[in-house]
Amino acid sequence: MRGLAALGVLLTHVGLYSAQVALTEFPGFEQPGNGFAGVLLQQLHVSLPIFFVLSGVLLYRPWVLAALGGTKKPGVKPYLWRRALRTLPAFWVTLAVVLIAFNSEGIQNLWHVVRPFLLLHVYEDQAFVFGLEQSWSLSTEIAFYALLPVLAWALHRVARGGADVAAKARRILLVLGVVVVAGFGFAAYTFTESMGSWPIEDKWPLKWMGFIAVGMALATLSAAAELQPEKSPSLYRFLSRKPASAWAAALVVYLIACFQPFGDSGSANYPDMAQGMVEQVLYLSFGLLAVAPLTLPNARSRLIDAVLTNPVMLYLGRISYGLYLWHIAIIYFWNEGTFGADGFWKLLAICLAGSIVAATLSYYLIESPAMRLREKLGKAPKEVGVATLERPEHLTSVR
Repeated sequence: MRGLAALGVLLTHVGLYSAQVALTEFPGFEQPGNGFAGVLLQQLHVSLPIFFVLSGVLLYRPWVLAALGGTKKPGVKPYLWRRALRTLPAFWVTLAVVLIAFNSEGIQNLWHVVRPFLLLHVYEDQAFVFGLEQSWSLSTEIAFYALLPVLAWALHRVARGGADVAAKARRILLVLGVVVVAGFGFAAYTFTESMGSWPIEDKWPLKWMGFIAVGMALATLSAAAELQPEKSPSLYRFLSRKPASAWAAALVVYLIACFQPFGDSGSANYPDMAQGMVEQVLYLSFGLLAVAPLTLPNARSRLIDAVLTNPVMLYLGRISYGLYLWHIAIIYFWNEGTFGADGFWKLLAICLAGSIVAATLSYYLIESPAMRLREKLGKAPKEVGVATLERPEHLTSVR
């Protein structure tokens, strides 16, 4: 699924840099776009929330299993080491390259170098990193990684008041629902006229934590369904029988995003309140529907298996982090960061091929060796990294 999401993000950025997507807000970089093709490419931004939702599912799952099923809680220090080694070394190498290649003229002091290495550049105006514009989403991910142990502890305490697994899950879901609403509230704030176009607050984690909370909710539903399947919500049981229907619904959501009547859905301009909030809802819905089938216990779909488990997609998934990190830099290396330098198909071929090569090198030369450092640093878990259910005997409903 990460590979599929990375391809979607790559496609929408290639569409922008090949002048397929309209843009009028940046003097000197205006482009009219390419009609409906530009709309389709621009709205592939629905792919981005998949990363947030997946993080919420995969990283919160061991903690929610502890809260609902009594499994052992993950160790906080090993967890933080794993997250740091998985994300930071590859990002730092990419950042060093793009700082030298595309940002050297804007570096005036040491803070201008240190700031992006600490992923703090998204909190300051005019702290743009050319070639790594997408790194704002990594800042959101890193903020979530750091906060997750605290969030999990708080949700564990909330769940303790539940009489059974279903009641505990409902308590957790209620809190996560509040997080989603708070995220929408902050998003609305960023779309007010007083904020202007592209305010720095648009990139802050507060706007996007609701997407991660949706992933955490899916992890909660999945764990509860394993423990007490008969108490799962009716919609959840329906999806367990027909998981591919969620992807059909996700396709409908994508088309609605393309055809919505608010604003200009085919441009890369900053949206107004109506368009921005509608897209926020649609993007969150797409991420939820795209990932939900993967969290359903014992549910299988031939369509989903065919799309996600073929060798090509499995490999793209393995190197997806490198695809995310390098694809805009590859475009910059090719066309020196200008818009419309090449036709869409030519730029797509160059960007895809170059990104796959760079991502492969990143995975085998940086990411994998970095992850192996866990053992040398003594931070590798002695047990499996993801908790599995040890079903308590008193839960007679579980077979």
